[in-house]
Amino acid sequence: MEHQFEQVYREYAGLVRRYLLKLGCDPQDAEDITQDTFVKALLRIDSFRGQSKLSVWLCAIARNTWLNQLKRRKQDADLPLPEISVSDTQFWEWMDLVDSLGEPGRSVFLKRALGGWDYPELARAYGKSESWARVTYHRARLRLLKILEGGKEDGT
Repeated sequence: MEHQFEQVYREYAGLVRRYLLKLGCDPQDAEDITQDTFVKALLRIDSFRGQSKLSVWLCAIARNTWLNQLKRRKQDADLPLPEISVSDTQFWEWMDLVDSLGEPGRSVFLKRALGGWDYPELARAYGKSESWARVTYHRARLRLLKILEGGKEDGT
């Protein structure tokens, strides 16, 4: 079993870490959360039913671990964090759409939409004004909506 676990770790650790970085996770935190993810996966392997790909299950554990870490760090923990339940294909398509936003829109959108960050937190994290944070999030959200509604992304 230990050998199999090492093989799974070697195969998926990079993917999990890259996924966390795409979500906007700090690189050092991404490394720590990747380690935590595989420990949790090993402890919960009996709950993996094969209804999704192993990579999606591992990324879901990583995402939840990251969101819990963000929630613990927040002084105002009353903001609800969304639960995402999508198929394997939808999950990766959604991540590709978000990735197409480019920076800083991608990371601002992810931190606000998935991480529950408020505008003052975003402003502080980027060294910008609260207005900048609001506008950046709003523009990223509008670009995603336009893409999802079938409109062509025009870069505005």
